[in-house]
Amino acid sequence: MTSQVAAPSWNPFDPDFLTDPYPHYERLRDEDPVHRTPMGILIVSRYEDVNQILRDPATSVQRFETSELTPEHMLPLRDRQMERVPSILGLDPPDHTRLRKLVQRTFTPRAISRMREQTTAIVDDLLDELSGRDEIDLIADYAFVVPFAVIHAMLGLPSADVAQVRAWSHALTQTLEPYLTPEQVTAALEAGDHMDRYLRDAIAAKRREPASDLLTELVLAEEEGDRMSEAELLSMTSLLFVAGHETTVNLIGNGIHALLRHPEQLELVRTDGSVDETVADELLRYDSPVQTSGRRVMHDVEVADQVIPSGEMVLTALGSANRDPRFWGGTADELDVTRGDANRHVSFGSGVHHCLGAALARMEGEISITRLVRRFPDLVLADEPTFNARIILRGREVLPVRLGSAA
Repeated sequence: MTSQVAAPSWNPFDPDFLTDPYPHYERLRDEDPVHRTPMGILIVSRYEDVNQILRDPATSVQRFETSELTPEHMLPLRDRQMERVPSILGLDPPDHTRLRKLVQRTFTPRAISRMREQTTAIVDDLLDELSGRDEIDLIADYAFVVPFAVIHAMLGLPSADVAQVRAWSHALTQTLEPYLTPEQVTAALEAGDHMDRYLRDAIAAKRREPASDLLTELVLAEEEGDRMSEAELLSMTSLLFVAGHETTVNLIGNGIHALLRHPEQLELVRTDGSVDETVADELLRYDSPVQTSGRRVMHDVEVADQVIPSGEMVLTALGSANRDPRFWGGTADELDVTRGDANRHVSFGSGVHHCLGAALARMEGEISITRLVRRFPDLVLADEPTFNARIILRGREVLPVRLGSAA
């Protein structure tokens, strides 16, 4: 009797998929590159097709949710989100273009370069604190701390508020996902109220006493050109905490775990400073913090010899595209921190919605990862990690490591 092989599938709730989605992506790319998920949404998995959808100007990032498709326990959160001005993540041109032009001048290479020294100091101070400990949870004790401290410093907010705001931010991060538990909904609603009050107070303080920080620049840009409303300013500042923070946490956690599983690559990072230019992009490519990005096609689109009709919602599998041998060649599944074209990954998206904070994330990832492994040359896994069960974001929930002696 011949056993039947299951059809390829995309199921982020499958424990095997959660731990290692890449074999599943391989089958999708080879056998069903335009795959209809059980939720009814299409997902494309090849690099060329993902890029085609992301770069198509006639697609929309706006959600088209209805109460019939939204679980009842999520309706209060959906209603709250509909009351708010959408963040730039959920806007199409021309509104997206207007806000992006206004904000992107605060994320220039020169501005990021100014943050290198401050980020390095934040990382080194934290490594000093950790040096007396034998074992840590790399996520809670390190990966979660660094990017939050960096964005907090960039915005010029009081350090005394870090612990509380970090808790609110963590609860709000869940809202990036399409499905939440009732407990997550309640926590997100409460955190949103607290965060809104906190940021409104911070914005008012910057109006009274401008300073040399990102929040002041956003406030002044809004006032000078009368182009960003108070609601838009609040939405933008909140987004910096939520989306910008969590993705960098995953970059650091996923990246360190990948290096610990590839000792020869870890040794390269420890001993060869020339890989600093490529290490963050290769780690982003190898195990992307953002696995999917959705678009609604607003015209008939032909992808992989199939016609996707106008109005369809399409998920682009960024993590799969980053491992597609049709683009990356025979080494697509290998980790190579010297890979010269690693920056062609799609972990930051592509087209008009390419991530505004890409340069900041690269810088934070590079500094956090290289300085950790060079400070602790005997760094090893203490136990197997656990993974967070998510559709859009991919990261380690807990990553126990032993630090060993500091260099």
